[in-house]
Amino acid sequence: MAPSDDSLLIPRPVAEERARPTVRDVAQLAGVSIGTVSRVVNEIPNVSPSVRARVREAIGTLGWRPSMVAKNMRGQATRMIGFIFSDLENPLYASMIKGAEDVLTEAGYLLIVGSSNERPEQECSLIELFDQRQADGLIFTITDERHAQVLDSLTRARFPVVMLERDVEVPTAGAVTANHYEGTLAATRHLLDLGHRRIALVSGGRHNRVGRDRLRGFNDAHEERGLAPVASLLRIDDRIAEDAFGLRQTQMLLSLPEPPTAILALGRHLLRGVLSACRSRGVRIPQDLSLITTNDSDLAELVQPAVTVIRYSAYELGREAALLLLQRLARPDDWHFSSIEVPTELVLRQSCARL
Repeated sequence: MAPSDDSLLIPRPVAEERARPTVRDVAQLAGVSIGTVSRVVNEIPNVSPSVRARVREAIGTLGWRPSMVAKNMRGQATRMIGFIFSDLENPLYASMIKGAEDVLTEAGYLLIVGSSNERPEQECSLIELFDQRQADGLIFTITDERHAQVLDSLTRARFPVVMLERDVEVPTAGAVTANHYEGTLAATRHLLDLGHRRIALVSGGRHNRVGRDRLRGFNDAHEERGLAPVASLLRIDDRIAEDAFGLRQTQMLLSLPEPPTAILALGRHLLRGVLSACRSRGVRIPQDLSLITTNDSDLAELVQPAVTVIRYSAYELGREAALLLLQRLARPDDWHFSSIEVPTELVLRQSCARL
């Protein structure tokens, strides 16, 4: 019997995984300093063609990839655009981001998004982060247009900014918004034409452009007819993002001694709560209550009866914001205020009836 070979029981050494090449490896292979490699990578012109060719050949041989973050820290832009939005659960922002990304990707920019969860301190942190990382520009939906710290961060930022659906007192910031004034004006006129005089407005707060424009359109439509809105039927609150807001406000409105005959529920979170409140109280749409909402959705289209909506394209909002930002990047010495409005349309369905 052959003697046992204990070496068979000893695991063979596994070949060491090849270490990822570093900038030092590139410099040694090319016979140059690390600083020269950095200048070639960052396309700084004061490098001779022969040295530049050696460095690029070494990069190709080693398969080295420079860190984008490291390039940025050294002061070189990464062709990056930031996008700060306030509500992670709002599908409108997904469409806005897609619209912006389609434009910016074609132009060679990377879009980086961040959610503030409607917290101004998080907005300040994100603005400062994008500034530190040398972002080329920013698309931003601010939570509170009057927040001093956020406005200060925007003023100090070294890149152009385009506000989405907001107005701020930063003269260098551009703005893109849907025409909520005309949309609400048309919706209120429609209800008035149907004979309604007790029209409730449930909408977002007075601290942003969207809320102010909607209230102005609502008031102007009444004024055109020589009428005054019923003050007790105005339900405007900054907490509209809460899902329960529409339910709670509709329950209170329907409990009034003289309830409204029509409701304008202008906000993405509102429709489900309004419908739930009506169903629980046996209120029929449109026989007992006419209803118009905004931000078209599957719920508005598929519920019976289908709900009349003020519709606009969130994709176009993002697209126009990106195009405006590219214009400002092309004119770095001309960042005066400019704005673009995306049109709205009133889509008539079956949720409104003559009083």
